[in-house]
Amino acid sequence: MHVNSAAKGFTLVEVLVTMVIFAIIGIASFQVLNQMVSTEEQSQQQREQLERLQFSQLLMQQDIRQMVAKPTRPSGTDVMHQYLSNDSGYFDSDGGVLAFVRSGFDNPGNMMPRSELQPVVYRIWDGSLQRVTQTFVNDRAADPSVQTLLEDVNELSFRFYRSDTGSDVNQGLEQGWSENWESEGDLPKAIEVTIRSETFGTIRRVFLIAGGVQAAQSNTGGSQRAN
Repeated sequence: MHVNSAAKGFTLVEVLVTMVIFAIIGIASFQVLNQMVSTEEQSQQQREQLERLQFSQLLMQQDIRQMVAKPTRPSGTDVMHQYLSNDSGYFDSDGGVLAFVRSGFDNPGNMMPRSELQPVVYRIWDGSLQRVTQTFVNDRAADPSVQTLLEDVNELSFRFYRSDTGSDVNQGLEQGWSENWESEGDLPKAIEVTIRSETFGTIRRVFLIAGGVQAAQSNTGGSQRAN
């Protein structure tokens, strides 16, 4: 009997070759898809990290610009007329620290039993840049609010700029940039913030203080009246 060759099925070798080809295509497709997913996840993480960096810088800028000349009690008892402190001895920090009082703490219609002033501390804690705030300026009874802004931070440091006007008001203290702020009764004109991060490397920015000029002018006016 004559058998039509066109109706003949696949041989075992042909089936195996076909399966191998489809397997190779499947593996290649999976690798491409997996790479795309991995790339998207990395991009998403980088976007989130960049957004956190931008948010931290914006928050720090707003806080520093709203810094006010307000005596504080960093130890909880003694009043300090040094409106700005970067003395880590007063605050728990693994590195640099910046502590001050800012205005603009929302209290619509003064409905809450507090002022619109808020103490703020920036510090390094367990490799993270943190913003620590209190509800009241001179009351440390309640637990502080701790907000982690950036992770994998190795170093936090500050420099402070004193204008020639501020130098004259403060008995001729050296004007220009200084790594410490120890004078009482005034604020710097600008603060340079340096952050060293595993993710972003070295970040350095200079923030102006709106209250620094006002404080200097106020002190100058007081000195002129005294004369």
